[in-house]
Amino acid sequence: MKTKTFLHLTFYSIFWVWNFAFLGLVYFWILPSIGSSLIEATFSGLIPNQFLITFIGIIAIPTICTIFGGWRFRKQPLQLIRLFYGVEAPLFLLCLLRLFVLRELTEASTLILGTILVSIIAFSLEMLCGYVKRIPLVSWLQLFAHTLMLLTGLYVGILMLFYAVPVSVILLREFFSFYWLEGIISELTYAPSYAFTLLLSLFVLALSTTFFVFMPSALASLYVHSGQRILRMFAFQNGHQRTFQGAVAVIIAWMILFVSFQQQPQVVAFQMLDLPVRNNSDRQELLANSNLIRDGLVNAYLSSYRYLGTAAESNQIRIMYRSTFGLPESINQGLQDYFNHLVSPFLYKGSDKDKEKAAKLYSDFFDTPIQKAEQKTILNALQSTANIDEVKAGLLNIGEQKVWLKNQEITVKENGDWADIELYEIYENQTFEPQEILYYFTLPESAVITGIWLGDTDNRTQRFPFKVYPRGAAQKVYNSQVRRERPVDPALLEKVGPRQYRLRAFPIPAKLSVRERRNNSERPTQMHLWLTYQVMAKDNNFALPELTEKRNIYWNKDTKRIYNGKSVRSDRDAWLPSSLTAVAQTTPQQRQINFANGYQISAQPLVKPEKFLPESERFAVVVDTSYSMRTKTKELKQNIDWLVANGFGDLSFGNGDADIYLTDVSFPPQRIDDISQFDAEKVTFFATLQYKEMLEQFLQLREDTPYDGVILVTDEGSYELSDNSQEMPNLSAPLWMLHLGAMPPAYDDATLKLMQQSGGGVATKLTEVFQQVTAKSKLGKYVVSVADGYAWFMEKKSRGEIIEDNFAPLAAQKLVLGLSKKMNLETLEELDTIHAIAKTYKIVTPYSSMIVLVNDEQREALKRAEAAADRFHRKVEDGKEQLTDPNNPLDAANVPEPGMVLGMVAMGIALWISQSSKFKS
Repeated sequence: MKTKTFLHLTFYSIFWVWNFAFLGLVYFWILPSIGSSLIEATFSGLIPNQFLITFIGIIAIPTICTIFGGWRFRKQPLQLIRLFYGVEAPLFLLCLLRLFVLRELTEASTLILGTILVSIIAFSLEMLCGYVKRIPLVSWLQLFAHTLMLLTGLYVGILMLFYAVPVSVILLREFFSFYWLEGIISELTYAPSYAFTLLLSLFVLALSTTFFVFMPSALASLYVHSGQRILRMFAFQNGHQRTFQGAVAVIIAWMILFVSFQQQPQVVAFQMLDLPVRNNSDRQELLANSNLIRDGLVNAYLSSYRYLGTAAESNQIRIMYRSTFGLPESINQGLQDYFNHLVSPFLYKGSDKDKEKAAKLYSDFFDTPIQKAEQKTILNALQSTANIDEVKAGLLNIGEQKVWLKNQEITVKENGDWADIELYEIYENQTFEPQEILYYFTLPESAVITGIWLGDTDNRTQRFPFKVYPRGAAQKVYNSQVRRERPVDPALLEKVGPRQYRLRAFPIPAKLSVRERRNNSERPTQMHLWLTYQVMAKDNNFALPELTEKRNIYWNKDTKRIYNGKSVRSDRDAWLPSSLTAVAQTTPQQRQINFANGYQISAQPLVKPEKFLPESERFAVVVDTSYSMRTKTKELKQNIDWLVANGFGDLSFGNGDADIYLTDVSFPPQRIDDISQFDAEKVTFFATLQYKEMLEQFLQLREDTPYDGVILVTDEGSYELSDNSQEMPNLSAPLWMLHLGAMPPAYDDATLKLMQQSGGGVATKLTEVFQQVTAKSKLGKYVVSVADGYAWFMEKKSRGEIIEDNFAPLAAQKLVLGLSKKMNLETLEELDTIHAIAKTYKIVTPYSSMIVLVNDEQREALKRAEAAADRFHRKVEDGKEQLTDPNNPLDAANVPEPGMVLGMVAMGIALWISQSSKFKS
């Protein structure tokens, strides 16, 4: 009788003492001190929503169980202890694991956690209702669930036993050493006003750890006993044979799922990609398994978010038993191996270096960066941790809606057949972190950007002006300013192609927090941006920037749009309309500008541009066979058929001719002189090729065949995969980039330089290329460009009267283009000469960028960068974000020494209290 009374008192004590101590700590300290901050951080996006839900679960589970235990089982101590160890403790532990250990769940980990959750629910229902024999369906469900409960009890009990044994020894050893008292006394001295809270926290910690020691045996015995009881009662009602068949069926089905979910896709993906590609059938097999390869590479890339770590890194048990018991290494390693088998659903089968390998293989096989192609999947994985992506607008921010375009105004000042256009926008950050916005856009080839400004308000007199600096120096200084700490307003506007531009602005100030609004903060919350450019009229319209890609910025029906002083309702999906109609009828005019360096730029309207059709020119058509071109087979066929239909495939040079150069990543490239025999549908698009490799393959097969133009047929491409240091081969003919579909957002500088020096350009239609090539050949050697209905000429004149007017910026851009063909762009002296023109006329060119600076620190940094030898060296903006890998909880290196645990907890609690009080004040 005394033993029974003692057990009842023990059960009452375990349940009520722990629950009351925990709830007192939560409701009298944690929630009042950090609750509002946690909720605000969640709604601001700093903390994923699921973490707040888990945190609420940690508080709600003891609260609900305490209320329910007091209402239903207050006179039943055995049921209280079953409620505590069978329901409350495992649910509480699951929430802790989700909050601090588990990340994005895989199929295998979901199976394990789902089985545990089903067992907890089944145990709870059995406590309330017992065996439900009156309803056959429910009794069968109980059979299935309690069969799983037997497995769960054994699995969780054994798993926790690995930790419970050394933890109990460590606790006893550390408690009687009394070293932990020194840390507590020190922290009580540091924060005496929080003495009660600190002691209560340590009391809860000590109770929790003690209960954890007993949990393996308690949970295993409770679950096994509950499972056996339900199975016996089911057998009594339905017979032993049906019970055995049902239990075996559940176990077999569960084991099949377990084994199938254990097969991680990266193992097969790496094996397939490691095999040599010997023939086209090997490539076709890889392409047929592209979905499997994609799943495997993504799984490897996100391994640190989907798994706790690798088996090689899982050494915590071995180290713990060695340091605690001094056992031989063979025994310690044996225990570690058994533990690894148990947690195999949470372990990654591979190396910690597989992430970089997967990213490289993904770009090599799928011809695009993994962060760009798998953006949604990666962002979803990031949401499983408290990891925040970089403040810089990278590939993961394409299409993200973080900064709202509140206002957009366009003002057109017409000057006959050309116009000055101003774009004015107001941005509002929708997050509590400073953000960068990025636009990739295109303008007509003849257009020129003439200015960019930033401001906190719409006051133009107080806005920050731009400066024109060498492209490399401007990029270097801008990137150094994009940071979360002490963000200062810069903006960078670059020309990254014949028609392509990149605009970046930072920081769009964070929205006011609840505390700032409560304190009536006057901190700026908007960014104002002005951009101006000049453009020639075409068909009585003035072209507006055409968006190629956006990051972080978005607009909606509430965005206010004003064009030429009139409020308009525009397409909510479009950044800008394609053009605005001129108010006055535009008539193309001949214009001429004389520059101080002796050069003259003339603009000559083309009355009938359609007359410039191919006659006897010969072209090399270099076909990109990268993986991403597989969706452009139809467009490729249409272009080749057009060539054949217009006489380029009849092997007669009198009416123009074209040869096809079929590039290849793993086999020798092919030259096809009779293009009528080319079948685009039989081309295998595989892996990735860069422009440099394609042109090198073309030169290998060209021999001494002369061409009037080289047309590289490709898709949008992957600018982010470009090599910073690549040197393009020399071409004797103009290089034309024919993009099937959309224009690329940007080119690397080496490709851009080759296009400009060779006299080529970009186009999305084959007829555009032929018109420009033949027009240039007919108009003579002084023609620089044929674009947008005008031919531009550059001539060296004897020094005479300098004629300049407001049209000069448009002409200066063509002067830069013309000089880039004549000068040696490998020397700083020549580059500085071209840059001086951009600086004089305040324009953006491929060699000179505009940057907005607001303080002396930025100006000093830019001054140093402008004097550096690499001032024109611009890096490829690959947009790759450096993601912080979560710690591996199974690696002993990430776990403090046992003797430091209690002291660190005490110090951490006191520090948290101190910081919370400062934050509130």
